[in-house]
Amino acid sequence: MRIRWRVVVPVATVCTAALWWMASPASTPPVQALDPVAQASVGAPAPRDVAPVASAPRRAPFSAAGLDDRQARLALWRQRLDRAKQTLAMYQAATRYPFDSRPASEHADQWLTHQVVTTDAPLRLPGTGIVPNLRVHTTQQKVFATGADTVLLTVTATDDNGAVLPLRVLSSMAHSPQDTGGGKAAPLAPMVMQPFVDDGSNGDARAGDGTFTARLDPAAEGFGNFSGLIRTELVLQSGEQQGYVAFDVVYAPQAPATWTGSVHDAMRDGSLDFILGVDVNQPGRYVITGRVDDANGKALALVTFNDELGAGARQVPLRVYGRLVRDLKPALPLTLHDVEGFLLKPDAYPDRALMASLDGPVATSRKVAPGQFSDAPFSSDETQRYLAEYGKDVAQAQQQLAQLQGSPARP
Repeated sequence: MRIRWRVVVPVATVCTAALWWMASPASTPPVQALDPVAQASVGAPAPRDVAPVASAPRRAPFSAAGLDDRQARLALWRQRLDRAKQTLAMYQAATRYPFDSRPASEHADQWLTHQVVTTDAPLRLPGTGIVPNLRVHTTQQKVFATGADTVLLTVTATDDNGAVLPLRVLSSMAHSPQDTGGGKAAPLAPMVMQPFVDDGSNGDARAGDGTFTARLDPAAEGFGNFSGLIRTELVLQSGEQQGYVAFDVVYAPQAPATWTGSVHDAMRDGSLDFILGVDVNQPGRYVITGRVDDANGKALALVTFNDELGAGARQVPLRVYGRLVRDLKPALPLTLHDVEGFLLKPDAYPDRALMASLDGPVATSRKVAPGQFSDAPFSSDETQRYLAEYGKDVAQAQQQLAQLQGSPARP
């Protein structure tokens, strides 16, 4: 027993000392708390911050940093206000006249009617390279033809400096390239030889000048019952070189509507209407365009009718808007001239059927005092919606600026 206690007592003493040392605060390492992300990943709540991380310093409203931020916001909203006012003003200016009565200055490309189509390209055959120093110049009187219309076609060979070169027309054929789905020519479309001459006849301007001319006459050449594309294809030779040229004309044998010859003018709602009589054979949407000059021959307005017309006798108004007259101050009376029209054929080729054009002066208005024209800008449901939205943008920018400047918003 003495021996047993001699062993147990020292062992117990050592264990007690070890337990006391492990429980001592000096020996306990500090607990490192998990960051919030780690705590969330193990499902434990995030520890309370004993010393929270310092947040970004708040800028005092009159500190240097606060003033810089305020000036930047003021500059931004001033830019937005300028842009909103500019957009509003531009829309107001663009819509003060309706789309169907616009200043001639906006449509210089449409002022000259029957513009000749011209091309100038190197001589070549399909599938081959171009011939150096040899060019082909062509002209085509019009692209669309109706009824008894004819179309003059010309071709000339030149070098790169524009000097005329000798030319031969080896072959010329007028036909329709359209097919019926089986690779055959469209029905009622003949294939006819189209003679090109340089002898001063059949529309040729000057004999022996190197320019070869043909007059395509669809109604007289077997296309009287055909409606569609007529292509005139030429094989040319200049010296030892050959090339290919083609002209395309869209033809309709019958006009969808004809002019009755009735024309008069009337003042309506402060605007001047030129009213033309039309006999409609094919009902549908018609686009009819005329040009208006003042008493001195100065171009004033492009006027357009774009609406549905039923079959039979109809009246087509071409309006010169009152505000346009008040703004541009033309010499009165006004003259309508060079009127063109066509039936629009959506989802079809060709997409239109032409009426015969009224070339030259068509009608001159009565003498109207300038004060009889209205100075009211054009207005419609669409323009009112857009003006309201653009006005909201201006008002919002003004309100933001007023708040930043510390003053009430100005209307």
